[in-house]
Amino acid sequence: MGGVWLGLVLWVYLDQTNIATVTNDMEGFTYVLYFLMVVGAIVFILGLLGCCGACQESQCMLATFFALVLVLLMGQVAIGVWVRSNEERFSNIFTESLTNSIKRDYGKDTLKTEAFDKIQSNLDCCGSEGPTDWPDSFFNGAGKEGFIEKGVVADKEYSVPDSCCVAKGCNTVLDISLAPNPDVIYTDGCSRKILNLVKTHSNEILYVLLAIILVQVLAMIVSMVLCCTVRRIDHVKA
Repeated sequence: MGGVWLGLVLWVYLDQTNIATVTNDMEGFTYVLYFLMVVGAIVFILGLLGCCGACQESQCMLATFFALVLVLLMGQVAIGVWVRSNEERFSNIFTESLTNSIKRDYGKDTLKTEAFDKIQSNLDCCGSEGPTDWPDSFFNGAGKEGFIEKGVVADKEYSVPDSCCVAKGCNTVLDISLAPNPDVIYTDGCSRKILNLVKTHSNEILYVLLAIILVQVLAMIVSMVLCCTVRRIDHVKA
C-alpha cells in the first residue's frame, strides 16, 4: 500500500500534462506533495517492518509496527477533519492560483499552456472563473510594452484560446464590453468545473480512504495477535 501511495504521488509530481502542472505554484502545493511522499515512504517502511516482525517472530518489531500504524491512523483522521473544515478556503486558494497561473503563464510556459488547453477542451470551460480572465493575461499582451489594461478603453477587444471554442474554428476575438456568446465560447470557469468534478467523485474517494483505514486497522489487529502469540510461545519454551 505504501509503495502504491508513493508511486501515485510521484506520478502526480512528475507528470507534466495534468492539473498539477497548472497548479504547481499554488500556495503550499509542492510542500503537500513532499509531505505525501514522506507519508508514502513511511507506510512502505512500516510494511517492511511488519513483514520482518512476523517472519522473525519479533515482539519488539510487531509492537513498534502496531504503535506506528496507530499514530499514522490518528494523524490521517486529524488531517481529514482539518481539510473538511477548511474546504471553502482550499477552494478559494485553488481558484485564485489557477487564475494567476492562466494570466501569467498561458502562452509563455509551453507545458502549462498545453495542460490548460486540455483542461478547457475536456471540461468545456474557459479561463479559471470565465472568459473574462483573459483580457489581462500574458496571452493578450499583459506586461508587454503598449498594453492597455482592461476598462481603460470600453470597446477593447481581446482574444481567448482556441480551446475555449464550442466548435473548432470559432471567432476567438471578443469585445470586452459584451458578454461572450455561450453558443460560440464556453462561459463556465474551469476552477468550478474541476472542483465539481472532485465533488462528483467524492464518494469514490471516500470509499478508497475508508478501505485504506480498514487495511490499517486489520494490520494493527493482526500484528497484535501475532505479538501475543509469540509471547505465549516464548513463555511455553521458557
